[in-house]
Amino acid sequence: MSENYLISINPATEKELGRIIAGDRRTIDETVERARHAQKMWASLTIRERQAQFIKLMDLILEEQQEIAELIAGEQGKPVTEAMASEVIAVLGILKDISRHAHRVLRPHKMVHEQILFAHKKSDYRLEPYGIIAVISPWNYPFSVPVPEIAAALVAGNSVVFKPAPDAVLIGRKTQELFDRAGFPENVVQTLFIYDADAPHLTHHPGIDKIIFTGSTPVGRDVMCEASHQMTSVVLELGGKDPAIVAADADVSRAARGIVWGALFNAGQVCASVERVYVEKTIAEKFIDLCLQHIKKVVPGDPLDPATQIGPLSTLDQLIKVQDQIKDAIRRGATLLYGGNRLDRSGYFMEPTLLANVDHSMPIMTEETFGPVLPIMVADSLDQAIELANDSIYGLSAYGWTRSRKTAQRLVRELQAGTVMINDSTSSWGEPNAPWGGYKMSGIGRTRARFGLEEMVQVKYASFDSGKTTGNLWWYPYNQQSSKFMYNAAKLLYSRNLFTKLGSCVRILGTQSLLSRIPLFSFIRNLHKLF
Repeated sequence: MSENYLISINPATEKELGRIIAGDRRTIDETVERARHAQKMWASLTIRERQAQFIKLMDLILEEQQEIAELIAGEQGKPVTEAMASEVIAVLGILKDISRHAHRVLRPHKMVHEQILFAHKKSDYRLEPYGIIAVISPWNYPFSVPVPEIAAALVAGNSVVFKPAPDAVLIGRKTQELFDRAGFPENVVQTLFIYDADAPHLTHHPGIDKIIFTGSTPVGRDVMCEASHQMTSVVLELGGKDPAIVAADADVSRAARGIVWGALFNAGQVCASVERVYVEKTIAEKFIDLCLQHIKKVVPGDPLDPATQIGPLSTLDQLIKVQDQIKDAIRRGATLLYGGNRLDRSGYFMEPTLLANVDHSMPIMTEETFGPVLPIMVADSLDQAIELANDSIYGLSAYGWTRSRKTAQRLVRELQAGTVMINDSTSSWGEPNAPWGGYKMSGIGRTRARFGLEEMVQVKYASFDSGKTTGNLWWYPYNQQSSKFMYNAAKLLYSRNLFTKLGSCVRILGTQSLLSRIPLFSFIRNLHKLF
């Protein structure tokens, strides 16, 4: 019997790095069943006990940081320096935060009753695990996307079924090894190596309680549709067409340098990379000239060389897509200032590309590119730049460049995106307290920070009544006296007129048969809430 394999290709050499046997739908069923049994034991541990496991995981990653970074560089293609900064260090920061602070978010929270009639009750909010969470991750950040999501799901008491991208299976295997060696219980984390064609069986599976998906918007729609059959909750971190606005008062030199980096790092294969720029016309010529100077210095090279600035694109399909968008823009009137070509060497290398005279009739300004391309459009004013920036189906990240605090506040207020950064690009990825997610077609929900932890739990309201009264006021029997009590209670609780409140209070005191149902001590102790 022949076996199907997921084959890993080095994008810098186009040679095979390794292969892993692909599972099938039966594999998915068996994996989910094991996860169900493992989750019950894992959830029975305290949050602190679960947190302790992540310290061991951090130690392992730190010990093997170079090996991990080089594996990412070899299989995905980003320079090893970027692999360290945006993958390894970013993950370590989040694991440290989870190990120290997750219990503050996830522990039960005491609730203070606003309703004075319920003031005798003792209530709290409890955050309980969903059960089994499927984490489906992309190829562009094969370590720093899934590991924080897996960690957040686990610390909340869930078990995880992890599906890495088929183009990043070796990094997926390494991730599984790290969790296993860190001492996480068997089957609490399981990695599924399957073809994308079998993924709908996972997203439609009745045994999955929540799905965390990172990928393109079209695939995200499919995931949402599949999940809807089982009413499975989803978090979708999808595409972006992230704008940068360069205001007339910006530090043009800093803006050009930051935007070129923001467009080209990881060969532009970043959902939050700078994919379109709007520069006010008074500084446009100088800004474009500086961008050209900087982009010429970004020479593609071997991602394993520490001096390399930009590596290859991760797949041949992605390279072809980017080239097609560039050719289309030029046909529609864009000016190619630099680059645009595939390099004549092994690997999926492409020249960094600078385009001017672009507009919104071109897909390169409206559709996600995911490549090392910087298209710049001149805006007549800041008003027009903001309008153009918001003229998109996406809303993941947006960037503004200005020296003015007032302009910065306006950009933060008016730009429609889940993240807005001033005078920087995409560095929020490395901040554990920064949530990740977008507006519009860029997704649903958030990952990372406390918002990401809250996505991993269901909220349970728990209320305890001492039961010391003969019965509660709202119980049977209903009669004329109980109706009058409720009318007076409404006035007592919510009237803004002091005399009306006092009159209602007197009339309530006259309903002797109902007073026995009021815990008087708690009521008196909370009288301040009436005023």
